[in-house]
Amino acid sequence: MYQTLCSESNVSEIIRSLPDEQIRHLTHVKNYVDIITELIVRAGAYPEIKRLGEYKCFGKAAYYHDIGKAWVPVEILSKPDRLTAEEMSLMRKHPLFAEELFKLIRNGSVSGIPSELMQLAHDSAVYHHEWWNGDGYPYGIKCERIPLIARITSVCDVYDAITGDRSYRRARSHEYACREIEANAGTQFDPGLAKLFLDNEFQFLVN
Repeated sequence: MYQTLCSESNVSEIIRSLPDEQIRHLTHVKNYVDIITELIVRAGAYPEIKRLGEYKCFGKAAYYHDIGKAWVPVEILSKPDRLTAEEMSLMRKHPLFAEELFKLIRNGSVSGIPSELMQLAHDSAVYHHEWWNGDGYPYGIKCERIPLIARITSVCDVYDAITGDRSYRRARSHEYACREIEANAGTQFDPGLAKLFLDNEFQFLVN
């Protein structure tokens, strides 16, 4: 599998290898991350975001959050039925595939991600399936050990996954997605970010 990571020399080519549905998802998540990041800054929440001095790059970096799915077979990504246990196991490896890709980017084998986005894009791609309570993957880290950009990406990723059409189901409503985020605040999601999202939920009706 990892040998194929060298078959494309540019990140743009890798993104283009994804199904159209997945590329739309990347764009939507980028937009949502931009919105919630701006809300954080305006609210004066999460002081570390200003210390990072990179918050204006969060959306651009989060665009790459699912780039590891380029090494999940298209027939799995676009399967119209429930995934088997084996298929789900492979799907859940996409953050690890992303981590291997970023190693190649850092050693110069693959180009296309600006240096100012590198660490943020890595953290979004590798850690956005980690859960606040430690039950996520691939590493089972929790709370503030999860990079802030990944915690933001997690909320936005789930919102778009619920409200967008998928090969295996039709889109669900904005209201349904908000109730899911509310129900999973403090377990899957950073509770502060979930509250900020829900307090400003109608700003996310943009896509």
